Amino acid sequence: MDTMRKKGCVVVKIQAVSIDGFKNLSNIKINFNNITALVALNNFGKSNVLAAIDFGLKFIKSAMEDKTHMMAKSNLMPMNNHTLGRNFKFEMEVSTRLNGIEYRVFYGYEFAWKSGGDVEPYIISENLKIRPEDKGQKYTQLISRDSYHALYKSSETGRCSSKINVAPIELVINKLQAYDEIFYAEIIRKLNGMRFYMENNFDARSFYQPNFIIFKGLENMTIDAENLPRVIYQLREKNPNKFALLKEVYKDLFPDVEDIIVKQYNVNSENNDKLPENTPFIIANAIHALFVKDKNLVHPINFSMMSDGAKRVFMILVRIILANEGNVSLIAIEEPENSIHPSLFQSYIQIISQLLDDCKVIITSHSPYIISYLNPSWIHVGVNRQPGIAEFFTFKKSGQRLLQQDAADFKMSMGDYLFSMLADDESDWETYLECDAHE
Repeated sequence: MDTMRKKGCVVVKIQAVSIDGFKNLSNIKINFNNITALVALNNFGKSNVLAAIDFGLKFIKSAMEDKTHMMAKSNLMPMNNHTLGRNFKFEMEVSTRLNGIEYRVFYGYEFAWKSGGDVEPYIISENLKIRPEDKGQKYTQLISRDSYHALYKSSETGRCSSKINVAPIELVINKLQAYDEIFYAEIIRKLNGMRFYMENNFDARSFYQPNFIIFKGLENMTIDAENLPRVIYQLREKNPNKFALLKEVYKDLFPDVEDIIVKQYNVNSENNDKLPENTPFIIANAIHALFVKDKNLVHPINFSMMSDGAKRVFMILVRIILANEGNVSLIAIEEPENSIHPSLFQSYIQIISQLLDDCKVIITSHSPYIISYLNPSWIHVGVNRQPGIAEFFTFKKSGQRLLQQDAADFKMSMGDYLFSMLADDESDWETYLECDAHE
């Protein structure tokens, strides 16, 4: 499996995000490994973290009119007594190359939600700074903004002191997209183009049905495409090595599968000439079907006849392979354990990790057994220190060993023992996690 890794085209590697002022989240910081797991009791706020990351990245690339609507979404504002009135804060650390040098990039912004009245929302602060990844290097400030001034660094030798006029709800990195002459223009473009994909389709049946309709912008192989047979056909034609890799890893998880077959059936597409130009879709000139050859069956069957879990696992593997083709920096997978038998879960996680290039994966789970199959350093555990507020913490190095020992003393798995403590308000989970119990 070590031969699986190929150099992809994702050029922005997300390393960490920090979020505050979103639904029930309080000062969340997630440091990303290849695979990162958010583990907590059900209905805690794991999905809110994913939604906040999605919101934070979408806000960057949205038009100003859309930003206005996003800043007024009452269902996203903090409503808990402890967080009421907090601004939305989004910060991220990424690494990328510029002129052959690997840089660590810090970017963040803060805005005030529109919570009623005549006061319009506005950007409160925005910061961008970079440093070479070499140890001992200091950050160079490229953007500095507060409620009154917006400044940027206009030359390599100057300071971050050039004024730039931006609208109250416009981000400086949006405005700087037109400044091709600045030496960090490539970083500005990359930050504006970062992509995040959320995989929460527990019922994957619709993705396997032949479909004549292709929405404009999704004509080519893309992670967002909903017609999976057509995507697989394009993958086979354009990148047969990755198609072969997809089949290989899928058969590792489902050994009864002997082959995956995709077929194209050409049709008459004259109807496209009759569609108005502003129609958001076109009619395909071919439809595609996906089949599975199983060693226990006489004939190949349509992939849609596979179990729900088998369909979802295949779709997730496809999305990860396509992420490397489409500059997707992060993929979120909700409750992957619902798609596969526990005995195969460890292999599933290993395959996902080895398929990744520069893209990262974040998963959520409220299942105790998932703890046993993940590296503890990948896990962020959700705890309530204040009623209704979601916070996540990583394990102490000593806490990992202690949790394993204490679970064994009670003849319990690590996951069962941890979840029993999370459900008990009197438990001492602080012993295991990186947090200050007196904060």
